[in-house]
Amino acid sequence: MKAKLFAILFCFILFLVFPAQGYAENNRNVVKDQAENLVNLSDRVFQYTDANQDTAAASLINELDKQWNTAAPYYSERDKHVVDAAMIKLKLLLNSDGDQSEKVDAAVSLRLCFDALQSDGQPLWKSLHSEVLSPVIKMKNALKDKDNDRFQSTLNHFLDEYAMIYPAMMIDGQPDAINLVDKRITSFTDKRLLDVKASSRIRQLNSIETELNQVFEQASNQQEDLITLAAIIGGLVLSVLAYASWRRFLAERVRRRTR
Repeated sequence: MKAKLFAILFCFILFLVFPAQGYAENNRNVVKDQAENLVNLSDRVFQYTDANQDTAAASLINELDKQWNTAAPYYSERDKHVVDAAMIKLKLLLNSDGDQSEKVDAAVSLRLCFDALQSDGQPLWKSLHSEVLSPVIKMKNALKDKDNDRFQSTLNHFLDEYAMIYPAMMIDGQPDAINLVDKRITSFTDKRLLDVKASSRIRQLNSIETELNQVFEQASNQQEDLITLAAIIGGLVLSVLAYASWRRFLAERVRRRTR
């Protein structure tokens, strides 16, 4: 009798689990396909922008925006906000007479965003580690040489590089660590024209360099963590449902016997 009851329970669990797994797998495939399409479109937008074909880039970004609006519900509110902001920035630049290098940087930034959404732990923004950190070293050298013009110019270059990867970092990285380094950079930049000792600025740059290195090393794609968490929660829910159904089944048997 126990074997029969166990078989019934086992079949019931299979009935619950396999449709849920199939639905989850289908969702993952949809998200993957959409993410790849977004990456490809954003890459083409970048190529047009880099080739000085702003009209073509502006036309294509409208298609990218439509595709993103379809895919956006699968992502977190934070990710949607970051991508939307990067998209709006590039649209405005493409429809202006602004500096072309600024347009290219904005196109790269948007491309990095979509890559971060679908990355497997090795997003493109991480490959820009040296481009972001080398200006920090150059700033320290300029301060040691008491060359303020070189320091100011290099700081501008650093801020451009940092701004380019910042949206992708927010999507792919650890928000708390990024917010900390962002506050340090903002504080440092706000005092760029003040009379601050070179030694003090160098100490600040050392802190920025250390914390940026930690962001590059520790950042990980959050999507895998969410999938793992969803699987755990799903397993717990199914277990609870199976247990509740089992109890109801036993209660019904007892009720029938006592009639």
